[in-house]
Amino acid sequence: MKFNPAKVCHLLATTACLLGLSTVDAAPPQTVYRCGPDGRVYSQTPCIDGRPVTTEDSRSASQQKSAKDVAARDAQQAQQLAEERKQREASAKGQAAAGIKNPATAAAEAASAPPRKPKVKAKAPEAESNMSPAMRLPAQATVSK
Repeated sequence: MKFNPAKVCHLLATTACLLGLSTVDAAPPQTVYRCGPDGRVYSQTPCIDGRPVTTEDSRSASQQKSAKDVAARDAQQAQQLAEERKQREASAKGQAAAGIKNPATAAAEAASAPPRKPKVKAKAPEAESNMSPAMRLPAQATVSK
């Protein structure tokens, strides 16, 4: 399985939200007031032109249990992914990035490698080799009259 940081972050955020919701249903229902001219402000104390808002969980007991089970499973999976990431990071400690050599390692490899032979430059091609085959003359051409 390939490590995907975005997926882990999403999983952790979802787990935190679901765990937060699971603690809300344990609290007794309270009255919340929707205030302000647009109704965008919420308050626990009554306000002018405030309307009470119901905060009770309308889900059935089986739906609540299912949500708690999903949250527990997500938390367990997040924990497992975090442990796998820590193991990968521990095993990768001290390794250079792919394709990048550690200067000390590169120097040691260069010292232990057999000496290279100098490259020999290829001869410059003759002018005739740039011609197409139809334009070339045979080496011993006889002209007939």
